[in-house]
Amino acid sequence: MTILATVSYAGFPFDTRPEIERLIEGYQRTGDAQEVSFRELVPWLKIGERATHYLHSYPAKLLPQIAHFFLAASNISEKGARVLDPFSGTGTVALETILSGKIAFYADANPLARLITSVKTSVISLESTREAYERVIQVYKRSRSSTPPDVVNISHWYEPQTIAQLCRLKAGIDAESDGLVKDFLCVTFSSVVRKCSLADPRLSVPVRLKEYNGRKVKRKISVLECFSDQFEANCKRMADYLCLAERYECGNCVGSDARKLELSPGAPLPSGSIDLVITSPPYAGAQKYIRATSLSLGWLGLVKSSQLRQLEDKNIGREHIPKQKYNSFVSTGISSADLILESVYKENPLRAAIASTYLIEMKSALQEIHRVLKVGGRLVLVIGNNVVCGKEFMSSEYLATACQELGMSIELKLIDSIKSRGLMTKRNKTASLITREWVLVLRKDV
Repeated sequence: MTILATVSYAGFPFDTRPEIERLIEGYQRTGDAQEVSFRELVPWLKIGERATHYLHSYPAKLLPQIAHFFLAASNISEKGARVLDPFSGTGTVALETILSGKIAFYADANPLARLITSVKTSVISLESTREAYERVIQVYKRSRSSTPPDVVNISHWYEPQTIAQLCRLKAGIDAESDGLVKDFLCVTFSSVVRKCSLADPRLSVPVRLKEYNGRKVKRKISVLECFSDQFEANCKRMADYLCLAERYECGNCVGSDARKLELSPGAPLPSGSIDLVITSPPYAGAQKYIRATSLSLGWLGLVKSSQLRQLEDKNIGREHIPKQKYNSFVSTGISSADLILESVYKENPLRAAIASTYLIEMKSALQEIHRVLKVGGRLVLVIGNNVVCGKEFMSSEYLATACQELGMSIELKLIDSIKSRGLMTKRNKTASLITREWVLVLRKDV
């Protein structure tokens, strides 16, 4: 067993450099991807709660152990390094980056994901938060607010009394002044919005819960009780985060588009400014992130119901493609992918277009990653392969090829079985379940 060096702070007790060196040696000697279990590679990270990771649910969240393993390696990045996740979701990489004593940068197309990441990586006064909570409860008790925000199909997802209670609770949160404390309350409220709905909690996308095997759908829900429970749980998570972090460097949002990373509108993230990128981009047509969060997006007023499709169109990996865009086959420029997709196109032009569009847009995102990475910096790419119309779609191979064409070299390939990433069990009748993910470590040479 490899002996790991200890380090001096609570969030990251061990240096994983020896394990990474062992895996690199095995890969370079055999040329074969190394089979691993990230849970076993970092056994000191117990499954379950850690800091603010579970502040809010989200589909297909990256396993914290993956980010932790690479961030803990002194040969991959040093303390104080600048670490980017351009497909951040709710900030698993950003949070682990801060706990490792490094500086976090993140981007995501979903405004709810950006809000959650901001809250879970920020220093928030629990005393101020509790004072705000008490004010919200007081407003709730005397509020008669009954006009709901623009939530898609609201009467389908909620009982009338639940809508009324949520409106009163939102009125209390809206009465708070802007700031991180209000954002903390909004994220807590967002969790309650889904829990109090009639959507099946077992599925990431909203599907109306049906009565089955004698089980009846719970009709009466105390929104206030649910909010109070979630608030207490989130306060404990924030307290744990503040205890684990060695220093408090809030995450830095660099926009909503992985293809155009910006410190502020019109101010690009400087070229060569990032030491390490760890990211798990979406899979081709595998997740409906906007639909999965549509209730929260509406209740928080982040997106109008009429704008959900427009927001979805900004996401890489989406399933909706205009028909005029697949009247003819579109080449991705990756020969091994085009060979498969030309065959798929003859059977199902739409599925071929979804996959082609995905690769074309991912190539653009990888080009932006290459731009902001310093020479010698590394990209850790977590990606799964799937099946399109019965044909294996090797996303890991195609994206690796795109990276190599940009001037990156592959240092390591790993394979880990997915225990539970919240992946949808049935995405499309022409697709398949993703059960293994590849982790590619690439170095920017030029």
